[in-house]
Amino acid sequence: YQKADPEGMARACRLMAGWKLASNGENVARFAARGGPAGANNPRKTFGAQLADPYAEADKGVQSYADAALRAVCKSLLADDHSAALEDMKADLQSTVPSGKTKDVASSLAYLRDRVGVPRDLPLASARHLRAHLNYAIDTLLV
Repeated sequence: YQKADPEGMARACRLMAGWKLASNGENVARFAARGGPAGANNPRKTFGAQLADPYAEADKGVQSYADAALRAVCKSLLADDHSAALEDMKADLQSTVPSGKTKDVASSLAYLRDRVGVPRDLPLASARHLRAHLNYAIDTLLV
């Protein structure tokens, strides 16, 4: 491990994060959409930790845009040329998320970013790369 190429390790971590996101994208988008303005509601009963409620519903008005944003994030995680991939992600986000939904989608991405579990969801280094890409997407949407 000490002799490992840092660039190679970073690429492997990005690939792991992208692979995990791509393998369950629809469910991840539904989960992230709980962070939208109409999300995290539970018609059954209330929980003390509302945002951790396992029965919370997604914000349906944001879910398709959150899915598009997560696809852009996934594409950048899986790309060979990382710096070009970040610029492509920026362009993808600007073309797929309407200006009236940027804050809602950014809120959904932040909701997901804050709930990525280590080691449940990803190894530590891969989770850091996923969070970094989510932060880049959030920053892009809020500019």
